[in-house]
Amino acid sequence: MKLLEKEKAQGLRLNGLSLKQIAQALEVSKGSVSAWVRNVTVPREAFFNINDQRRLGREQSRKTRLFNIARLNDEINTKCREEIMPLSNRDLWIAGLMLYAGEGFKSSSVSGQRVEIANSNPEILRIFINFLTKVCLVSKEKIKVRLMLYEDICPEEARKFWSKELGIVTNQFCKPFIKRSYKDEPCRHLRRSKYGTAHVNLCDIKVYKKIIGWLKAIYEYNNF
Repeated sequence: MKLLEKEKAQGLRLNGLSLKQIAQALEVSKGSVSAWVRNVTVPREAFFNINDQRRLGREQSRKTRLFNIARLNDEINTKCREEIMPLSNRDLWIAGLMLYAGEGFKSSSVSGQRVEIANSNPEILRIFINFLTKVCLVSKEKIKVRLMLYEDICPEEARKFWSKELGIVTNQFCKPFIKRSYKDEPCRHLRRSKYGTAHVNLCDIKVYKKIIGWLKAIYEYNNF
């Protein structure tokens, strides 16, 4: 019986089948097949077929791996969404304050006190704009946006992008600040944003003092 399987394995190998394919066809272990076909010289044309099969096998393995990763990510995201949603107005309140604590402009000078936060991620700035409108009760028409762009970024394209992402009309955008790009030099910024950085501004000292006061209260509570 083993001799017959060995002869079949050698014949299949000569036809360009891989060890795994032969093992599956004969319902034997891959180790047995490896021993049976060890001395088989695979014809050149069949060898190319084996390489193709290996390449296809690797590609299929890659697709399977990526599919499993995507499925796991979906499961995790679904569970996380169920855990944290729905968000309350207080959740938005705290989220906005924590964003300002990390990214917001602070000034001890009375004349320089304004609400300003900068980021290249629209998601972050959308949260803060919601904080201003829903928690601080600021009219969206009072919010201004100033872009920080490199000289090779088209200001009009950047303005349209940020206007759409933030839900702020373009006439509320200030004149952009243009920086040298350094794109052709060794010190160029490799991870810069395609549309620059947006600064969300609100010239309202009362709102600024509220934000700082809320943060101070949180800091004091945490110290205790």
